[in-house]
Amino acid sequence: MNSSAHATQAQTLQTRPLSPALGVEIKGVDLSQPMDDATFAALQQQWYEHCVLCLPGQQLGDLDQVRFAERFGELAMTLHEYEAGKVHPALMYVTNEKKDGKFVGALPDGEMYFHSDMCYLERPSMATMLYAMVIPKQGGNTLFANMYKAYEALPDATKQRLAGLKAVNVYDPGNSNYAAMRTRMQAAPSPTARSYAHPIVFTHPVTGRKALYMNRLMTESIVGMPREESTALLESLFDHQEQPQFIYEHRWTPGDVVIWDNRCTLHARTNFSADELRKLRRVTVKGGKPS
Repeated sequence: MNSSAHATQAQTLQTRPLSPALGVEIKGVDLSQPMDDATFAALQQQWYEHCVLCLPGQQLGDLDQVRFAERFGELAMTLHEYEAGKVHPALMYVTNEKKDGKFVGALPDGEMYFHSDMCYLERPSMATMLYAMVIPKQGGNTLFANMYKAYEALPDATKQRLAGLKAVNVYDPGNSNYAAMRTRMQAAPSPTARSYAHPIVFTHPVTGRKALYMNRLMTESIVGMPREESTALLESLFDHQEQPQFIYEHRWTPGDVVIWDNRCTLHARTNFSADELRKLRRVTVKGGKPS
């Protein structure tokens, strides 16, 4: 296909902002089919600008999702063995579904706190992609928060205070009690916990914009700061970054594909009835070391 044809296809994208905070809906793309470079470049530019992409009305097979996600970068393999991983090790279900009495994926309660995926690793996830398969009648929405805007709205004095600071992000795979995890600031770290200290202010490697890089679920403490002072500062930042003006709430429809930039967003899930099924298929893309 020649370059003019590429441009023509890319120009068929139909875009609609999802909220003043962040997010854009894109129509005119069938993700089950191979995508030319010009169309992907147009999609990626929208992603950099809006942080969250939603492509509704898709019929996406397992390997279709893998193929599209690989356009963004190297895929991260799942930490545990899940049903979807039998098709490809980067796939997992985010679901409360059971098969033979066992969960076929994961749906941790911690999702209901704002967080960034894999922030406890030296090289956290760059992107996360979800494909909606089964959605409950009420609830189970996903909240996205814009960390560019959260940083930009800080007073100059606070920006100066945060410059150069690092915070420790912790995940304990052996502890499913997320209420206990939220009190970890006063508790000794678990021997099974994984942690890494990243800059609180992250400069995006592509856009050059600064974003807050810490979150209520996994950020434990600020390196080199007395515990009481660290806790007080973090709690004030958590409250700041979760203000409504920074947030878009996505109400899922089966067939939605949503991909977000973990480097400049946080996300959280709303509650839903345990009697209803919620099933999404997830893949994540590896990122670089925040700086």
